[in-house]
Amino acid sequence: MRCLLPLLAIVTAFAADAPAPANAPAPLRVFIRSGPKSHGPGDHDHPAFLRDWVPLLNAWGMKATGGDTFPTAEQLAQTDVMIIHRQVGGDFKPGEKEIVDAYAKRGGGFVVIHAANVAGGDASVAYYKDLIGGSWRQKFTKYREGPIQLRFPQVNAAWTDGLITKNLPDLEMKDEIYYDMDLRDDIHTIAVATTPKKGDKPDVQTQIWTYEKAGAQRAVGFIPGHTYVNFSLPNMRLLIARSIAWAGRRDPLMYDSPVTLQICPVFTEPAKAK
Repeated sequence: MRCLLPLLAIVTAFAADAPAPANAPAPLRVFIRSGPKSHGPGDHDHPAFLRDWVPLLNAWGMKATGGDTFPTAEQLAQTDVMIIHRQVGGDFKPGEKEIVDAYAKRGGGFVVIHAANVAGGDASVAYYKDLIGGSWRQKFTKYREGPIQLRFPQVNAAWTDGLITKNLPDLEMKDEIYYDMDLRDDIHTIAVATTPKKGDKPDVQTQIWTYEKAGAQRAVGFIPGHTYVNFSLPNMRLLIARSIAWAGRRDPLMYDSPVTLQICPVFTEPAKAK
């Protein structure tokens, strides 16, 4: 919460001076599907993301909630976008699949961050690929940790999803890429990185994609997010804010303002008790 105090002060002042118009759209309703921490210090800190991002999204004007437990059908009925940020995010139990399918069929949105793009196993890859546009495939997909350069290739101006990366410079950070993912042919690639694969020319593969199933769900597959401190980067936060807006069928640029672009102190892991 320390990170949010200056931001909340700006939001409060802005709201007091400029009340929302009567015809303004309702706030996007977001549920963060979290899970336990699954890596060493600084990495895969799903609890810290839940702790920091629920109030952050609320400060941006959304109505955010979340938890470690799988959302009920009633909760997802009150959700526009589900952020999945946990280890093996595609590991759904049979009853959970029914809830997710109903949510997707009525047009629910997904933003799937880092290890949440991993299905529960080979048997669930096809299901997850159809749900979010792609999946990690065991014994085929690979990863590399270290310095990465996330690049945003020019996309078709007619695609509203291209606005997610509008005017963003390359993003350099220490994180993790996935490559040789099992991706659908009808996704839109909006961010790429170079893989370690050897060849006559550098191998460049998708790191962020968008996917829309006709008459049903929208999803953003978002591979960065291994290292928690990177969520403090203004352009990383803007990418996520725009992804949420697009998945929720809103203008991806709706959160582009001094409030959302304000540089926030570094998110850190909770201090361990001595």
